[in-house]
Amino acid sequence: MTELMLAFGSNVGDRVEQIQEAVNRLSDFGLRCNAISSCYESKAVGLTDQPDYINAAGLFNCDFNYSPFEVLKLILSIETEMGRVRTIEKGPRKIDIDLIFFGHSLINTNNLIVPHESFSVRRFVLEPLCELIPDFQPPGAGGRDLSRLLQECPDMNSSPANRGKCLTILS
Repeated sequence: MTELMLAFGSNVGDRVEQIQEAVNRLSDFGLRCNAISSCYESKAVGLTDQPDYINAAGLFNCDFNYSPFEVLKLILSIETEMGRVRTIEKGPRKIDIDLIFFGHSLINTNNLIVPHESFSVRRFVLEPLCELIPDFQPPGAGGRDLSRLLQECPDMNSSPANRGKCLTILS
C-alpha cells in the first residue's frame, strides 16, 4: 500500500467546503485519508489579482494499487467534476489538488513531476505538510526533512485560517 501526500487549494466559493468535498471524493475512489491538516490562508502566486486561497494537505493511502499516473488522472477528473475550468493559467479555481509525494518515488515526465516541483518554496504547501509529517525526508531534498525545508522556505505568505470551519476525515 502506497502512502501519498496531496495538497489542496481553493479561492472560489466556500473554499473550505470545496476542499472538504475533494477529500470526500478521493475517499469514494479508494484514496483513504489518514490525516488532514488545518487550513491555511495565502495570497495567490503568479496571477496576484484574485481572491486569497485556503490551503490544506492530506496524507492518503491507496486502497487499490494505483500508479502515480492513475492518481493524477483521478485528481484531474475530480477537479473537472467539481467545476475547475482551466482558462487562465494560475487563475482562480474552485479546487486545485496537487500530488506532492507518492511514497519516496522520483518521477519526472512531461505529464507528472513528483515530488511536486515547487513544494519546497511554497509555505502554503510546507506548513500543512509539516503539521502532518514534519520528519518526512522527501526524495531529492538532500536528507533534509520537511520541518527543515519550512525553516529555509523564502515564502512568508501563509497564515493559519481560523474561520470556525475545519476539515474532517470520512470513516
